[in-house]
Amino acid sequence: MRILEEQLKASKAGISYAVLTVAETEGTSPCTVGKKMLLLEDGTTLGTVGGGAFERQALEEAAQAIKERRSFYKHYVHSPTYEEPGLGCSFKVGLLVEAVSPGIQLVVCGAGHVGGAVLQFAKLLHFETTLIDTRLPEQIQDKINLADRFLACKTYEEGILEGRIPDGAYYLCCAPTHTQDKSALKGALQKSFAYVGMLGSMKKTKEMYQQLETEGISKALLAQVHTPVGLDICDMSPEEVAFSILSEILMIKNGGTGKSRRDSTSMNYPKSD
Repeated sequence: MRILEEQLKASKAGISYAVLTVAETEGTSPCTVGKKMLLLEDGTTLGTVGGGAFERQALEEAAQAIKERRSFYKHYVHSPTYEEPGLGCSFKVGLLVEAVSPGIQLVVCGAGHVGGAVLQFAKLLHFETTLIDTRLPEQIQDKINLADRFLACKTYEEGILEGRIPDGAYYLCCAPTHTQDKSALKGALQKSFAYVGMLGSMKKTKEMYQQLETEGISKALLAQVHTPVGLDICDMSPEEVAFSILSEILMIKNGGTGKSRRDSTSMNYPKSD
């Protein structure tokens, strides 16, 4: 039951993990069929499948399986070469390793009109959504209800870096002010991301980039930011902007081609959230 509880916690927090289950045994084995062990992506473990060198090997291979997002079944043979003849326990174990990764992570930095519309549409597209905001929960409860997870923070950079967001997430910076968007962008660019998009005018973005460069963010990273964000298919209503953003994200995710708004310098976003 404890392992199941920790699995649920990991899933809610967007943490990858593996469950190791003993399916069969042969010989003088310390394992019992049905024994389970949990391995989180940060190396934390719960339970045991028998201990010793066999378990260490299984955990190393399970950690690799988490990274590769694959499950496997394997027969392990344990022959203790470190024991004197007749003193060691030889056995075989059939182990099922199930690697579980969170769904596609969409991190929305800012619970404004665009952020709320993105969260609403993202649910239909089966994204796992995290909302980050500096405001009190009671001020944005309607937007929090749309997200799978809410992270309250003092600054967006802090929320992103301390929020245990898995690698390969998609980030949207749509905070109420450009200063807050800068904080969100700086945090996102310090992560391993699949996509970073940001609302805002070209003029403000240029100034923001100059400031971020002086703070250690490279031009190469800044060049990967999608801003103005979204495909060039919408008017400026929050709903259509949100639709264009998610269209761009799907294009990136699925390897499609299309015209982003950053290909058109005439499109600017005023700060209204």
